[in-house]
Amino acid sequence: MGDLKDHIFLHYANLGVEEARREFVEKHVPKKKSRFLIKGITYEIGSCHVDSGDFVYEISSKIPQEALPKKTTTEKYFKEVLKIVNRSEKKPVNPKLENIVHNTADLEVKERDYVKLTYRYCEDELYTYAEVEKRLRLHKEKNIPLPDVPGIVTPGGKLVVVLIKESMTNLIRQNVTGLIKANDDVKKTMAAKIKSRDDDKELKEAGPAAKKKTASKSKPKKKK
Repeated sequence: MGDLKDHIFLHYANLGVEEARREFVEKHVPKKKSRFLIKGITYEIGSCHVDSGDFVYEISSKIPQEALPKKTTTEKYFKEVLKIVNRSEKKPVNPKLENIVHNTADLEVKERDYVKLTYRYCEDELYTYAEVEKRLRLHKEKNIPLPDVPGIVTPGGKLVVVLIKESMTNLIRQNVTGLIKANDDVKKTMAAKIKSRDDDKELKEAGPAAKKKTASKSKPKKKK
């Protein structure tokens, strides 16, 4: 029964993955292999697998190397994104800066760097018996039919896999949204730094007169 249970649980966990992935693909610009594009960055949601009893999946985003300021490395970008992601209650395990080299249709070799985050959830993080009991009461009160789950005959067991699916969808939605925000924040911060440097450069090139004029504008007038 243990192997069957693991198989059923993993199947429903991946149904949750597929639902979350479909939501993002339909909402944003779809790309090959169920990837999606948001503000110039490609995202990907990997399938779930079981490792040492935990449900594990990966999410990733391409580092926008062409948009990075000069002298800013992909390692620096990765670390800044990771700082923001790690502020979340659920932190990724074994985050990686992954480099992928592949050949295009015209035989051009392309090299890309990705932020790759792995998340692990134990069974207790996907459902609780209190939630199962609450849903059972709701189904009885509202006369809501239970899903047909091959291999599971008890009402409680059927609701467990439903909760696993729902939890996986919600968790992926939450973690991918966090990664999107982290990328967006880092890009805005870097853009602001570029603008600040450009403004300083213009002042230097304009000479002392321009600096004096700028300073006089920013100095508040005294009230009479």
